[in-house]
Amino acid sequence: MTKSKTSKRKTDELKSRKKNLKRAPGKARVHKKTAQRKKAQARRKRAPHCWWALPVTCLMLIVLMASFVFVIHELGEYRRFQAMRSAVEASGYYSGIVVDGYSLAGVSKERALEHWRDSIEAPLENRAISLTFAGRTWTMTAKDLGYESNYEEVLSKAWAVGREGTLEERYRSISQLGQVNEQFDIARTNFDQNLLKKWTDSIASSLSSSSKNASVTGFDVNTKTFTLSSSTSGTTVDKDALYKNAFSLLENGGGTIEINVETIEPAVTEDDFESKFGLITTAVTNASSSNKNRLTNLQLSCAAINGYCVEPGATFSFNEVVGQRTSKRGYKKATVYQSGEIAEDIGGGVCQVSTTLWNAAMKANCEIVEWHEHSRPVSYVDRGKDATVSWGSQDMKFKNTSSYPMYLIAYVSENKRVYCEIYGELFPDGKYITIEAKTTQRIDPGEPEYVYNPLLGPGELVTINEPRTGYRAKAYRVYWNADGSEIKRDLLVEAYYKPARGKVEYGG
Repeated sequence: MTKSKTSKRKTDELKSRKKNLKRAPGKARVHKKTAQRKKAQARRKRAPHCWWALPVTCLMLIVLMASFVFVIHELGEYRRFQAMRSAVEASGYYSGIVVDGYSLAGVSKERALEHWRDSIEAPLENRAISLTFAGRTWTMTAKDLGYESNYEEVLSKAWAVGREGTLEERYRSISQLGQVNEQFDIARTNFDQNLLKKWTDSIASSLSSSSKNASVTGFDVNTKTFTLSSSTSGTTVDKDALYKNAFSLLENGGGTIEINVETIEPAVTEDDFESKFGLITTAVTNASSSNKNRLTNLQLSCAAINGYCVEPGATFSFNEVVGQRTSKRGYKKATVYQSGEIAEDIGGGVCQVSTTLWNAAMKANCEIVEWHEHSRPVSYVDRGKDATVSWGSQDMKFKNTSSYPMYLIAYVSENKRVYCEIYGELFPDGKYITIEAKTTQRIDPGEPEYVYNPLLGPGELVTINEPRTGYRAKAYRVYWNADGSEIKRDLLVEAYYKPARGKVEYGG
C-alpha cells in the first residue's frame, strides 16, 4: 500500500514539471492577453454598433406570445362555436322537451306528429259506441260527437323552443332545458255531451210510441152497444238511462249497448169495455097524467136527444139539441107554466124531458153549466130536482167531465114513463151517485087578493087563482160505495119556488 502511494506522487510531480517547462516566462503570458484584447477591439471597430437589437427582440417575443394567445383563444372560440352549432342543429326535439309527460329528446317532429296521430289521438277520436235494438244499429264516434285535440299546435310549439333568435340565444335556451324541463300539455275536448244527449234522445224517441187504448167510435142506439177501435201496445225508452249508459261507455273506450225498450200496455182494451163501459145511470119520470098532445111533445124532444154523443169536455145544450118547439116541427099545445101561472102553449111538457135528462146527467157526475128551477113545483120530481127550459131565455146545460164520450138515450115507454139513460165509462169499483133533494123552507102565501067584479051578485065569490105555497129546497149529489156506504155528498142547487096569494073575485 505505501509503495503504491509513493509511485503515484512521483508521477504527478513529473507531469507538473513538464507543464512548467512548456509555459513561457511571466512576460510572455502578459503579451498573449494583450494581443487578444487588441484583436477584439479591432473586430469592434470593424462592426457598427446595434443598439436596437434588444428592443426588437423583445417586441418580437411579445408579438409571438400575443399571436400564440390569439390562436389559442380563437381555437377555443371555434371549438365553442362548433359545440353550440352542433347543439342547436340537433335533428330532433331538444333534451328537456316534455309533452303530456313524454320526453321527446332526439325525436323528429315528423315522427312525433305521426306517433300522436296514429297511436294516441286515433284511438281517442275513433272511440265508438253502438246502440242496437232488434237488428238495428246506430253508431257514433267521439270525433262525430265533437272530439278535438290541439296536439299538432302543441307539438309545433314544443318544436319551436330554442329555434328562434341568434345562435347564442338559441344555445342559452337549450342549455336551460338541460337544467329544467319545459312541460307542454295537449288540450282535448273529449266530446260534446249535448250532442251525445241529443243523439241518444233522438234514438229513444224513434223507438218510443204511445200505446193506444181501445176507444169508442160509435154507439148503436138499437142494441145499446159501443162500436170500438182496436187497442195497440206502445213502447218507451228511458232517455236519461240511455244517455248515462252511453256516456259511461264512451268515457271508457266505447262499446255496444243493447237498448232496453219497454212495452206499454194500453190502459183499455176491447175486452175491458165489458167491465169499464156501459150504462152509467138512468133517470125516470112519470108522465101517466099526460094527454096526447103532451105525450107527442115528450116523444119529439126525446127523439132529438136519443143517440146524441157528448164528447169529453163538451157541453150539452138542451135548446141547441132539441131545437125550437114549433108547430111546423110537429109540436102541440099543452100545459106550461108561465110566470107561475098555468097556461097552454106550443111544446108544453118538454120540461119533463129536460128535467129527466138533468137528473141522469147529475148522476153521471156531469158538471152543471146552466140550470133553472120552475116557477112552481112540478108533480113528476121532488122539489129541487126539476130543470125548466124556455126557448130564447132558459136553457139546461151540462158538461161531460169524463175522459170518454157519453151517449144519451131518451124515450117514452108504453106505460108513459120518460127514460133518460147515459152510456159511457163506468165509475170504478161499482161506485154510483144518487140525487137527493130536501125542502128546507115552506113559505105561506098569505091572504088571497080580492078583486071586485060588478057582474057578480052580492056575496058571490069566484076563485080565479088558488093561493100557492112557496118553497125553498136543496138538491145534493151523493156518492156511494158499491156496498151502499156513503162516501160524500155535495150541494148541487138551491131552488126557490115563489109563493102566490091567490085571486078571488067578489060581487056587490
